[in-house]
Amino acid sequence: MSGRPAIPGTRRGFTLVELLVTTAITAMVAASVAATVSAVTVGMQGQDDSAQEVARIARAQSRLTDHLFRARMILSESATVATLWAPSETFTGNTSDATDYDTINGNELRWYVVDAANGVISMQRLTDTSNRTSYALATDWAALRTSLLGSRSLTTVTVLEGVLAASFRFTAFNQCTDRRLVLDVQLDDAHGGAHYELGGIVDSLQKHLSCP
Repeated sequence: MSGRPAIPGTRRGFTLVELLVTTAITAMVAASVAATVSAVTVGMQGQDDSAQEVARIARAQSRLTDHLFRARMILSESATVATLWAPSETFTGNTSDATDYDTINGNELRWYVVDAANGVISMQRLTDTSNRTSYALATDWAALRTSLLGSRSLTTVTVLEGVLAASFRFTAFNQCTDRRLVLDVQLDDAHGGAHYELGGIVDSLQKHLSCP
């Protein structure tokens, strides 16, 4: 006999072509899995970023709404600045505190400011929280704020960052009748680029003594 009989149960190894095909298929599967994992990760990151932006807007809205709820009047309004009279004391009905209740005091003032140059909306108040300087309803609130800024008498608190554009929306303003304050906000691309409307209504408009 010229050859050795084949041994049952044995098989030949992979050829070079088969190895190359197997390697290519494995690489494609791995790339597909990697792409899927990457897409899921990006999606989760996008959801997380969106949730963070919603939370930031909610905090800003909460601060502004709280002041509007406690405010007695919107003292002034322009496209970039709104002045609120937000007293801390409550009215007891006693004649002894009626005068103080009707008086606009320095530590009761809150300015909401749109700083377009720095992409920030902020709230300003007197640094001296015991300042009880009284002001007339007809006070030039914009000039007062400028003066207080010049004397470094105001504390500034950031309400919202990442603002591309923002403005208070109104057609005309009457401090004795207007109760609603609306702030249109457009965030920059880094913060989602969405548009929001902040603000609300003064809960109980004060009938100031100077109003007709």
